[in-house]
Amino acid sequence: MNARPETYPALYVIFTLLNAFRHGTQRKNIWREFRRQKIALNPARCNANNNGGVRGKPRLVFWLALCKQAGLVDDYDGRLRVTRLARAWLNKTPEDQTFHLIDSWRDAPKNQKSRQFRKKMLWKLKYDKPLTAKDLGAVNGLEALGLWQKGKLTQWGRYFIQGEGKLPTPKPPEPCKIQEDLFFAPLSHHIDLLWELEKHLRPIVPGVYPLTKRALSFHGVDPYALIELIEKGLRAEIPARTKAVILNQPSIRVAEGIVLEFSSPAELAQLRRQPRFREYINEFLPWHRPPGQVSSQQVLVSNQKAKRLFEMLERRGVYLRQQEEILPECSRGTAIRRTHFPQKTMLQPVGKSIPKRTLLEKYQQLGQALDVLYRAPGCAAEQRRITPHAS
Repeated sequence: MNARPETYPALYVIFTLLNAFRHGTQRKNIWREFRRQKIALNPARCNANNNGGVRGKPRLVFWLALCKQAGLVDDYDGRLRVTRLARAWLNKTPEDQTFHLIDSWRDAPKNQKSRQFRKKMLWKLKYDKPLTAKDLGAVNGLEALGLWQKGKLTQWGRYFIQGEGKLPTPKPPEPCKIQEDLFFAPLSHHIDLLWELEKHLRPIVPGVYPLTKRALSFHGVDPYALIELIEKGLRAEIPARTKAVILNQPSIRVAEGIVLEFSSPAELAQLRRQPRFREYINEFLPWHRPPGQVSSQQVLVSNQKAKRLFEMLERRGVYLRQQEEILPECSRGTAIRRTHFPQKTMLQPVGKSIPKRTLLEKYQQLGQALDVLYRAPGCAAEQRRITPHAS
């Protein structure tokens, strides 16, 4: 089930609308961009027959009429486009933007009587005059701008319409950050950065941009331009892992631990169904083919959890065979090829070693026997006594 759409300030809605037109989205498909980012336009809905008036649930016609009147979009050759004033308007202070939006909302209707009606309603709100039912039906436009809520003016509305009170202390600029595969940048503090970033990426929600391989390949990102923008927002060097993803560099995943190989896939599946063991056996080893699948008999266990897991398996009667154990003696007629020799390492002489030929010549001159260890593959070492003779 999709998450419920959230209501964002007017700046976020206008920014999303302008970038949709920048990307060449047709007017009839603009709503898809708002649904994808889970943006609720407003608890009010525009009435198309009222030239941008609002009634009921949210619609785009209100915001389109508002942006046209504000000079942010215009009609060109039958299509809507972003004007040159849009970026400069986005960089204005919130106070200047709000004053401009109030004037644009008042003058948006094409009908002169509708414009006079809105102008009179603002006068009533300024001097606390009672509102009629018709006024309450149109005041939802101010609610979309954050000036009206729950039947009265907000603190923001009292300041801009009535000139009372003062604005809250602005929050200090929030820095950009990267968490996992997401780039976070507050819109109100990084307008210019996100205006350029929108050329490369599309946000999943306002101010949050994915840095996954799928998102980067889907939009045809210029990697070096994107890295420059992200480092500008971070004011630091981009993490090596994120940089490798953007540049599509090959990577190697290093995992430390102990590999357990079960004699049967059913044994591993049965063990993972038990909650006590599931926390210890939490990572499968991937197969080489087919891609994307994992081994059904091998599992990787971290070094910290290995000792506890071995104790639990031994209590269940599971035999743990080490890789270095000596292979059983082969029966007659059966040949087993050994790949290693598990015997203990022979002691090395201390000091200067004597060549074997020199040692044999010395014992030959003395006429004495020499004790040696005779070794053969697959057999234990045997002690033999030899007497060197002149050939």
